[in-house]
Amino acid sequence: MSDLIFHHYPQSPVAEKVRAGFGMKSLNWHSVEIPRLPPKPLLMPLTGGYRRTPVAQIGADIYCDSQNIFRMLDERQEGPSLVTPQSMILASWLESTVFSLALRVVLTHAMDGAPPEFIKDRGSLYFDQGWTEADMKAALPATKQQLHAALSLLEAQAGSSTFMHGDAPSQTDANIHYLLWFIAGRWEGGPDFLAPFAKLRAIDDAVVAFGQGTPSELSGEDALAIANSATPTSPTGIMAHNHDGLAVGDHVMVRQAGQTADPDVTGQLRYLDDTRLSLDISSDETGELALHLPVLGYVITKM
Repeated sequence: MSDLIFHHYPQSPVAEKVRAGFGMKSLNWHSVEIPRLPPKPLLMPLTGGYRRTPVAQIGADIYCDSQNIFRMLDERQEGPSLVTPQSMILASWLESTVFSLALRVVLTHAMDGAPPEFIKDRGSLYFDQGWTEADMKAALPATKQQLHAALSLLEAQAGSSTFMHGDAPSQTDANIHYLLWFIAGRWEGGPDFLAPFAKLRAIDDAVVAFGQGTPSELSGEDALAIANSATPTSPTGIMAHNHDGLAVGDHVMVRQAGQTADPDVTGQLRYLDDTRLSLDISSDETGELALHLPVLGYVITKM
């Protein structure tokens, strides 16, 4: 997929998950490195204000959220599917419950050494408003217990096959990789914490063996120019079974579910099915774009 552009930074665990997917698909892709913290002036025009990492781009079609990017890879790239109903269910739990626990453990251990602005920014995105460092530190023992319990459940689900769902890799295995990569790489006690989970570590090793495809560097300015010279090619229409009267062209607002500091995104509804919603947006830098988000984890409101 030589036209795939990926906006990310090396330390992002969610981007690491998607990069593992590129390896599973043996993809060629263009790498645009973005800042870890706002402002992100070369990314925001592409996303209508959506600020989480990573973001994938194909011409004037912009894909946000890793579960949405994995679905796009299956749609656009031939080969074995990474996304199945089974993998979507397990990936949803891993991305929400399990990663949230891992993030709490890692950030709490990092509070006395990481830049305060980074801790504050990530806390505002992933935790309920009103969280404090004192509360996080007091809850750390219980958080570790919950994380261990969640990984134990996952370990029990792993059989004798190379990957979680058999002999072929899936989105689930990429999620296992990014969790272990994050825990072991960002927390000094992470490797010892993961030692009991032999099956998960074996899956992680198998994912790492795929590599991350073949990236080539691209500037943020060039990515904007590519968007501006293209037009969206994704479909339009309402395919959702439960659409509550929403119609193509409706002016809508989309926000992250929960009490987070994520900005709202607005645009004209382009497409809606049971797993993806798409908005038509535009900016001076990019012209007309189609912005794609998952339905699960997001709230869409007609304006």
